[in-house]
Amino acid sequence: MDYDLLITFIYLAKLKNFTKTAEQLHVVQSTITSRIKNLEYNIGETLFVRTNKHVELTNAGEAFLPYAKQLLSIQESAIFRLKALELFNDTLNIGAVHSIYDCHVQDMVLKYMQQNKKIAVKVTIEHSEELIQMLHEDQVDIAFTYWDIKSPKFICEPFHSDRIILVTGSQNSAAACGITEVELRNLPLLCSAIMTAPFQEWFYSIFPKNYVYPLDINISSSIIKFLKEGIGFSFMIESAAKKFLEEGSLVEIKLLESTPPSIESYMLINRQRINSEAVSQWLTEFMPSSSLP
Repeated sequence: MDYDLLITFIYLAKLKNFTKTAEQLHVVQSTITSRIKNLEYNIGETLFVRTNKHVELTNAGEAFLPYAKQLLSIQESAIFRLKALELFNDTLNIGAVHSIYDCHVQDMVLKYMQQNKKIAVKVTIEHSEELIQMLHEDQVDIAFTYWDIKSPKFICEPFHSDRIILVTGSQNSAAACGITEVELRNLPLLCSAIMTAPFQEWFYSIFPKNYVYPLDINISSSIIKFLKEGIGFSFMIESAAKKFLEEGSLVEIKLLESTPPSIESYMLINRQRINSEAVSQWLTEFMPSSSLP
């Protein structure tokens, strides 16, 4: 499907205004109108309800939006891979959850690039759910997630096991000797996006199901600034907090009555790309003794 039609539809669905969409895409408003009419004609459905001031998606538009985003993403990935082949032997598309990338994958990518200068690397940072979808759509070759997924589409290998710890700013060291579950429930606890099922089950065995965080951020590293300023406590992956614990800006609070389960991460490898130069070099570098099928 035409790239311009898809990108116009996605922008208009987001901005809900023809003029703003035209400004964002650097075209005149009549071009936006024409593209949407062409798209609606091609699909055979009305995608927007138009009013004097703005537009809203119809039910058909709502249904089509996620597919439009997928089509656009697939198209962009294909173009990137083809363009890269003009300068490189192959392209390695890696997807990773933010915390896994920061703690582990970033250094692996650096080492890989230093030793494989004729292979281009594209990294996508996303949540596990989106990365699994991208694997199914062949948009990534290797994904690092917290989901242990079994599928004929890819190979799932254990990657890393990490502790989940309770941390706070060093100025809150009064609790450094440890706390009970009752004391834990009374802390100003900030959310840092640990969403694995084992952790959630453990957490809600202590806290009420309707617990509301004073601050809820869906990327773990974004919580650190607040902790360092002495605002609240948070559960974090130990490797993500390691640098700050070592420098003394954060301290670990010992839990006296129960311990969060470890968090497991996995490397998922697209079977269709297992014998490609890019993936083979990655596995040779980081899984030399592997007997992958």
